[in-house]
Parts: sequence; structure tokens; C-alpha cells
Amino acid sequence: MKLYCNGEEEIDEIKVEEMVEKILEKKEYWDTKCKNFFADEFVDWFNEEKWVKPEYAEIYYETNSIDEVEKKLLKIIEKEDTEKIMKNNFLTKEAFKKLLDNDEIEIVIDYGEVEENSNFTIAMHEKLFFVDKMFYACCNFNGEIDEYYMG
Repeated sequence: MKLYCNGEEEIDEIKVEEMVEKILEKKEYWDTKCKNFFADEFVDWFNEEKWVKPEYAEIYYETNSIDEVEKKLLKIIEKEDTEKIMKNNFLTKEAFKKLLDNDEIEIVIDYGEVEENSNFTIAMHEKLFFVDKMFYACCNFNGEIDEYYMG
């Protein structure tokens, strides 16, 4: 089997497997680094832009019930942070990291001819509160985040 990048460049399958192993060896590192990074980069902005309101939550769109939003948040981010959202429309960085704690994390590898130019993207899906938002970090193998965005 051969793998291709951008539909044209042939990729050495062994090289891809090596890169995947490198990433998975540091899975906890990348998970924590990305969550911390996304919290630092986005949470203050969410609060300033008034994006944090219970009626904006995905569960509210499904149920039309603020009580359901509160119940779901209590299970995930616990009482103190839930109260901040429900009463003050304020999201803490710790609460946001908990919202990103889910199984829907994707890793996409972009392979270049030179390993130093190779990178990968980690995408974290937050679909309870921000209605299906993805947070992306493009990382290099030196442990750095080169760019990031929300989609």
C-alpha cells in the first residue's frame, strides 16, 4: 500500500508510521499542551465577545431548556464553574479545558520531504457549549505549536 500527500507525492509508509509513533509517545504532552494553549488563546476572547451564555450552548438548541444546560455542565465542569457560566456568563480556562476533554481529538499528519518540515495538526472538538467548534493547532516535532485557529 502507498500513501500520498496532496494526491500526488508518494510517501514512505514506514516514515509515516515513525511519525505516528513519535506523536503517540507524547500523546499526554500534546493533549495537555494544546488544551492549555487553546484556553490561553481563546477563553478571554470568548468572554470579551460575550460568547458565553447558557442559551448559546448546543444542548440548549436541542432541548430549549436552560436547566438541561446546567445539568450537563454540572456533570462536566462541576458546580463552581457552572455557576460562573449560568449566573455571570463567564468561562474559566480550567472549565474550557474540561469541555475539550472528549474522545473526538483528531491528528492529521502533513508529511514533507525533509523531516524538519514535517508537521501535524491536532484538532480538538468542543460540541457541548460552543455548538460544534473545532480548535486546531499545527505542531512541529520539536514540541512547538506553529499556528492555531478555530473553525
